[in-house]
Amino acid sequence: MNDYIKMVVINDNVSREGLLNEWGWSAYIETRELRFLFDADTNPEVIRYNSEKLGIDLRNLDFAVLSHWHGDHYGGFEYVGRINKGLTVYVPPGGRFPKEWGLTPVVVREPRRLASYIYSTGPMGYYIREQAIGVELKEKVVVIVGCSHPGAHKLTAKIKELTGGKEVLAVIGGYHSPSKEVIDNLAELSNFICPAHCSGEEAKQYVKRKYPGKYCEVRTGSVVEFKGSQINIIY
Repeated sequence: MNDYIKMVVINDNVSREGLLNEWGWSAYIETRELRFLFDADTNPEVIRYNSEKLGIDLRNLDFAVLSHWHGDHYGGFEYVGRINKGLTVYVPPGGRFPKEWGLTPVVVREPRRLASYIYSTGPMGYYIREQAIGVELKEKVVVIVGCSHPGAHKLTAKIKELTGGKEVLAVIGGYHSPSKEVIDNLAELSNFICPAHCSGEEAKQYVKRKYPGKYCEVRTGSVVEFKGSQINIIY
């Protein structure tokens, strides 16, 4: 049973000094047994530079996940494929990588396990097919989202269902300028709310005001560690 998760934000819309930054989203996730990438930003150079600065060796990934086929989430896979030929990338239907990138896409058409304690919602939404993932942490689960076009609360509820109703420790990633209702639903579903990327400043401020004990802030370069019920964020 997994008892540790470390997540490093390789790129977000908000950065810290010393790292490259642009509109996009990419996160490196590590457990005691597995290392994988969730989304890969827009720009291969941003992924290369930031991963090296942050001490992340993307040549040692076990697999990768693409949330949806928008350029600010898959563009950096060009670099990832260059240094990790044949890497398996779990993708939703509706797009494809250029063959010269050297990746091995596996289309996820329904909810499924990607590894023993890692789940995909499967593609959700009608116009933009998007998946989120859940990483189990003993009796809890951490949810990682890309842009949440189907709704961050709906993606989170699906992960909760797939894990047999496990308590959601945190939801991290882009919420796509959510309504207050979506955030309120997330607050009921999750112990911590970590809006990033396309969530928008209005959403962040709303969470800070209404749910100060649940808010956690992440940006490019953030390191988030989960152990048991604890969350520790290092900027």
